[in-house]
Amino acid sequence: MLLVEGNEKEVVHQLGGYIRKVRKESGLTMEQLSKKSGVSVLSIGNIENGRTNPTITILWKLSRALNITLSQLIGYSTLTNSVSKDSNTYFISDLTKGWLVQPLFQEDNIEVFRVCLKAHSVNTAQHQPQDSIEVLTVMKGKVSIKVEGKIYHLEAFDTINFRSGMIHEYINDTDDDVLLNIVVKY
Repeated sequence: MLLVEGNEKEVVHQLGGYIRKVRKESGLTMEQLSKKSGVSVLSIGNIENGRTNPTITILWKLSRALNITLSQLIGYSTLTNSVSKDSNTYFISDLTKGWLVQPLFQEDNIEVFRVCLKAHSVNTAQHQPQDSIEVLTVMKGKVSIKVEGKIYHLEAFDTINFRSGMIHEYINDTDDDVLLNIVVKY
């Protein structure tokens, strides 16, 4: 289950309403969105009505099916020359995978995220747009990134870039949480 820090019920309700709005503006029924995204009609209905808090994986599937970025889907799109204050943003997470994501900026075809990968956790990403590029910088801790079967070991301030449209894994096998800065270009 996705968790949002702050007023969870309010954020979940706003997210669901925004997803419904985008779906309708796209001229899609829930059934059509379900077919395009692989997310069940029941799940879409529960999300749109604020009855359930979707996982990051479901949000990626919906954003791809609606042809918008993840930041746009969750209603977090900023203008140039804006400041992202820690107190004004929130983490969305899939704690079953130890993954907390904080959207910071979205501008045209670039999104910036702050990510916390909890100790002893692995997150597999497989629903990002095919032509996207990810630039990841480790801000604190040590992490391993598995891309196309090859594992890269990164420490604080190491950076890697790769095509993020393919399945890749973020692996934290340490006793400490890892903080990452991720830029995705579509």
